Amino acid sequence: MPREQSFTFYTYSPSGSRDENRWADTGIRDVFFDDEVVARQAVRQLRNDVTTETDEEWSKMYIEKIETFPMTKDNILALLNEGVGAIVKNHEVVGTIE
Repeated sequence: MPREQSFTFYTYSPSGSRDENRWADTGIRDVFFDDEVVARQAVRQLRNDVTTETDEEWSKMYIEKIETFPMTKDNILALLNEGVGAIVKNHEVVGTIE
């Protein structure tokens, strides 16, 4: 029988979002990447857009690494019914973009 695979992805979040509800559905979707470098590039582009095209101040962002639970049928159903948090096994901050 084939063994289900876990995956590693990267995302980003505002520096103030470090609580137990990190993966709660707030209506603002997370963006995920399969490579840390690409995630960092996306945040740098976002910072550039915010600082040059708006009057808003930039707030630092965390780059996060997530590991999923193995992608079983039950875990895919949990993802569909409960959101991303249902499949996040581990997550850690791996960098900060000031």
